[in-house]
Amino acid sequence: MKNGIRGKGCELHILSFLSLLSFSAFAAPVMPYGTYLVKGAFRGDYNTVLRDYGTATVRAQRADGTVIAESSVVSANEEGANFLLSIPVASAATPKSCTVGESLDCVLTTPQGAIDVPNSLTVDTPVKMGSVTFNCTEVKSYTNPKDGTVVEIPTAYIAEAQAFLDDYMGGGTYDPWADYDHDGICNYAEFLAGTIPFDETDYLRVKDFRPKGGKLALKFEHVGGHVYAISSANTLAQPEWAAKRVRKTADGAELDQVLADGTEGDVGETEIFITPVGGAKSEFFRLEAK
Repeated sequence: MKNGIRGKGCELHILSFLSLLSFSAFAAPVMPYGTYLVKGAFRGDYNTVLRDYGTATVRAQRADGTVIAESSVVSANEEGANFLLSIPVASAATPKSCTVGESLDCVLTTPQGAIDVPNSLTVDTPVKMGSVTFNCTEVKSYTNPKDGTVVEIPTAYIAEAQAFLDDYMGGGTYDPWADYDHDGICNYAEFLAGTIPFDETDYLRVKDFRPKGGKLALKFEHVGGHVYAISSANTLAQPEWAAKRVRKTADGAELDQVLADGTEGDVGETEIFITPVGGAKSEFFRLEAK
């Protein structure tokens, strides 16, 4: 795997009931609901986790500037997360709490000043641990024509891809859903993985997969600073992929995803360990860049 385009080159069910007691004419009080925890990371132009911010703070706030939650930004952990927001959730919005579904703006403050993050945060139920990725630079949104999902890609990355198209491929507009090098991986997936969307030999690939230490060991070629995860399904006929927790060592802590070792753009190999479902007739695994 080479340096990518960087050098030039895709629940809980809550039951409610009506009290038999009559209510007065006064407004019902705002009921406390809980806290929605969100772990997240800041990433740069090439989808790489910014590992160390020094002294910085991220604030989740309303459009009027009301700060609902804030967190220090620290060095990225094994999962690539470098902050944790605790957002109070209530049955009605107050100056100090949100309702489920409310959208918050996010601002990164550093000794050099405040930076408006070009991504928003949607508040979810407090029974969940959410995750979010913020870009620190301008982004452009694209809608997947197949399923309608919207993704955001930094404009600096798009500019480099567009320059390559103009210089070497006869022009055209950058399309994240196309496959310029015909390696079976769309351009957006190559952006996530840090591989080159114009090189058919460069794509995210599994190098080895075997039983080891009582687990299944999966080795793959990584690009430093990128985050990878595993999902699994019990059939390949209309599979329903579900997130699968992994370990960096056979006896290590379970992680939702893994931040690859090495500095930004470095190529190497990462081995992760998966615990198969006991007694399952079959289980299939999918390696993903996040």
